[in-house]
Amino acid sequence: MKMFRQILKYSFAILIAFSTIFSSSALTLDEARELYKAGKYKEAAPVFKAQLKRRPNDGSLNHWYGVCLFHEKKYNEAEKYLKIGAKRKVLESPHYLADMYMAQYRFEDAISSYEEYTAALSKAKKQIPDSIGKAIARARRAKLMLQYVERVQIIDSLIVDADSFFKYFKMSPESGRIGTNETLDIDIPENTIGYIPQRGDNVFFGYPLEGKGYELCTKNKLIEGKWSDIIPLPNGVNTEQDEAYPFFLNDGVTLYFASNGEGSIGGYDIFITRLNLENNTYLKPENVGMPFNSIYNDYMMAIDEMLNIGWFVSDREQIPGKVTIYLFIPNESKQTYNIDEIKTDIKSLALIRSIRESWPENADYTDLLQQLDNIKEPQKETRPDFIFAIYNGIHYTKLDQFVSLEARNLYVKSKELRKNIIQIETKLSELRSQYAKSKGSTLKRLSSEIQNLESQLLTLYPQPENYENQARKIELDNLQKEHR
Repeated sequence: MKMFRQILKYSFAILIAFSTIFSSSALTLDEARELYKAGKYKEAAPVFKAQLKRRPNDGSLNHWYGVCLFHEKKYNEAEKYLKIGAKRKVLESPHYLADMYMAQYRFEDAISSYEEYTAALSKAKKQIPDSIGKAIARARRAKLMLQYVERVQIIDSLIVDADSFFKYFKMSPESGRIGTNETLDIDIPENTIGYIPQRGDNVFFGYPLEGKGYELCTKNKLIEGKWSDIIPLPNGVNTEQDEAYPFFLNDGVTLYFASNGEGSIGGYDIFITRLNLENNTYLKPENVGMPFNSIYNDYMMAIDEMLNIGWFVSDREQIPGKVTIYLFIPNESKQTYNIDEIKTDIKSLALIRSIRESWPENADYTDLLQQLDNIKEPQKETRPDFIFAIYNGIHYTKLDQFVSLEARNLYVKSKELRKNIIQIETKLSELRSQYAKSKGSTLKRLSSEIQNLESQLLTLYPQPENYENQARKIELDNLQKEHR
């Protein structure tokens, strides 16, 4: 009986194994191609691999399987199959080869493959996308950049949630604060990161423009704690692409920011520029280079000059929903590696595959990291909800202080109107900016919208103060009745 159970158990295991094999091979080639088109590369790959055993020189099969391996980041395996695809004149194989070489920092090979791809498109009388020309330019910039990787000490790294990375920038108060509208307690767009210098009279942030990406803007603190309208930074930094994640050094003129425009080698790259105080424009931004920048997104460089520590963020590890924060010791002047003298692969140093590779011999950063841990979170100021003067010496700071419900409602209405005015002013500022760059029918449409909003503002401007005066009078009447 015992032997029968063992035989039955063994037979059942074999049955499961065969059912697994047959279930994966039960997919037809056409079904695998549909999975491939849907981006389900992992599910399609086994079918292509099985078919290749029978047709190893089939160009399409080699291409499809190579693309599947590429998307699984199995670059060394993918290369063999994509090369066969390219040799068999599969049109897209050189494109994928080039992208794969970029991911491996083989920039010379990437340039050659991109150029092979453009030649194949021309021969097939197909249009060459602008993106390919830009990709070649990025590869050439990256190739040059790889020759001048900065010798910088990366002292620590931390993988964190992408949407809350700013919480880990533990800077001294003298270096200002980085955060969202909620953590900074300032009215800036929800989907952006702002920076406030120590003095607290400005906030800088990337402002999302409708259909145009982000541009660097600021708001200035006015009297009575109010903030100005949104103001774009002076000429020299904003382009037709995205600019965001600003940070100023203590001198107030040296600006780090991120851009995915011209000069970038990936998505966002980190750039540095300085404000020319003579004409209030920024000097031409410079890419800070490798290892700070990669072919992926790199942004939010901040430097604490009191502690001599810097931070920047990167998604080069390509972990969904996560980014890596790197801590480094800033150099007083840029020092680059001599490729002929180093023992480590320069690509490894550029990609920061190991932070210890950047450490001098016997380096110990324990005390420095402990100093960072000891920095206390800045205490959030307790601010009144508002300040509403009722009479000499009587000021309300909370709604529940109102005696009269009617007065309270009138004051709330005045607050809502002021908020509405700010929104219209912001929209008007955007439309005026668009108007200056538009022509023809668009110009006419924008002119009409601008005139409409300006008319609305003329009607709205006196209303908040009128409601506040009414609220003040009603509240005073009620206070006097209480004291009779």
